[in-house]
Amino acid sequence: MSDELGKTLEASLLWSDGKRRTLHKGASPLVNSDRCVNCGTCLRSCPTGAIREAQRQICRLCPDCAEGGIMFPRDMEALTARSCSLACPLGHFPEGYLNLISRGDWKGAWSLVSAVNPLPGVLGRICARPCEEECKRGILIDRPMPIRAAKRALADWAWENGLAEKRVYHRNLDIRVAVAGSGPAGVTAAMDLASLGYRVTVFERAPRPGGMLRLAVPSFRLPDEIWEREFALALGDGIEMVYGATVGIEPSLDELERDGFRAVILATGAPLGVKLPIPGNDYQGVHDAVSFMAAVKQGRPVELGEQVVVIGGGSVATDVARTALRKGAREVQLVCIEQECDMPALSWEVEEAKREGVKFLAGFAPTRVTSSWMRAEAVELARVSAIRCDDCGRLTPELKAGNGMTVKADTVIFAVGQAVESRHLERMGLELDDAGRPRVLDAMGTTSRRGVFVAGDVIGGKGSAVEAMASGRRAAQAVDAYLQGKTAQSEERSVTGAPLDEKIFPVRLEKLEPMMLPHLGREQALASFAEVELPPDASALETDARRCMRCGYVEVDHELCIGCGVCRQACPAGDVITMGAPVSGGDGS
Repeated sequence: MSDELGKTLEASLLWSDGKRRTLHKGASPLVNSDRCVNCGTCLRSCPTGAIREAQRQICRLCPDCAEGGIMFPRDMEALTARSCSLACPLGHFPEGYLNLISRGDWKGAWSLVSAVNPLPGVLGRICARPCEEECKRGILIDRPMPIRAAKRALADWAWENGLAEKRVYHRNLDIRVAVAGSGPAGVTAAMDLASLGYRVTVFERAPRPGGMLRLAVPSFRLPDEIWEREFALALGDGIEMVYGATVGIEPSLDELERDGFRAVILATGAPLGVKLPIPGNDYQGVHDAVSFMAAVKQGRPVELGEQVVVIGGGSVATDVARTALRKGAREVQLVCIEQECDMPALSWEVEEAKREGVKFLAGFAPTRVTSSWMRAEAVELARVSAIRCDDCGRLTPELKAGNGMTVKADTVIFAVGQAVESRHLERMGLELDDAGRPRVLDAMGTTSRRGVFVAGDVIGGKGSAVEAMASGRRAAQAVDAYLQGKTAQSEERSVTGAPLDEKIFPVRLEKLEPMMLPHLGREQALASFAEVELPPDASALETDARRCMRCGYVEVDHELCIGCGVCRQACPAGDVITMGAPVSGGDGS
């Protein structure tokens, strides 16, 4: 430690109550950027927000160094403002646990993941992977880092080694909060509030938790034993579960208030399947995706023909199409109004469906289902010239005259979205939007009824599990602020550019071939509902994790820093942050 630690420095800080106070700072944290793995632990623990993420610029000027196309300085600067951590809705810093895996520190990596994520094994299988879309390794060099696969491997490793333990919540606050719904959004909200000490009760209409994960996500993507064990661990000890209860009816919101519940989070999802309002949508052999997938998941008989047409272009549509193949369909065609490059389904979901034999008809809209004796026999399609979107996100295609086609189909399944139970919500006294969903007053899920907040698919959104969980987290933050008399604000984090002497030169990176994730072959996959994506080999994952370019590290804003040393104590590495002579805000970082 420096001899100058005995000195003090006055720091004038603006506090959350709007008052400015002067503190005497006896030391300042110094970050060793070479050793920092950018795990985000110190950033989350800093009481004043003085820790921030810095992103290194990646040089792409010289053709000899750049394996891909070169970039001008302004483009490199724009890329520096992006990071995998900013892309994660839930708050992960993937670089941190990837770098620990590369060192063989699986226990440390698991600590980072489990501190943020209540369902790591679930998201390790079905996350939409927004972080990988922002991975600069994939953008500039070869393939994105296998962030989702790493999360899955960590969750499975922790379970096998007894580190995935049931969470224990201590009810330190005598304040009751109700959560309606035990899907990803509800469980995340309940966990976050229980971790803060609130007395949380989750009301679930079904006899088991899970929401749409239990009802509709096929087991070849998410085996039942995975979500069952993870929900059990997340709900843990200290969260009360009430099954067979429909909040808004029994119990009503008024009854919950009389029973002492000070706030309610509605995370009831969008459980109703939707069919397009076209002639023939009520013929025999025509289904909505929710009913079809629920029947398959519950083992109920499903009448399925040989020629199946799935209407829709999202993730649910590809799940339905792949499920139909496993249920014995000879031919499955997926019809969507978007062109293939614009489909809502993610690129790898489309590729997986194609690999299994699903055929795509992009840029077409169904206009009519024809029948023979009231049973579906074909679908008439029209070409789409344009797509309009209203304020509620509903799509309306504009059709071209002529150039249509008819495809044979003895089974038609609509996967065109899901609806909420609007009448039920309206009876609760909530103001609804034009789509029949609760009208929210801010990004935190605040509704028109005092003390009632919403999260997850009940308010729309992208429909992915990770987005639903992030929505539940925001709702929990809003409830905490409401109950503590504070103002809830959505966190919009950004990164800063690192000094140019931190610049990354790709030519100096270790040359490693990207790992190929293992999958079942087509015939083996279609023979059952076994999980298609297989776990990566641990040693191969450790090697592949070395491809991470370590784009980011943390730095200190000394104008906000009070020198408390919490960051040094929180750092899992122990030698990244040291305390040195006090530094003023004007002296840089």
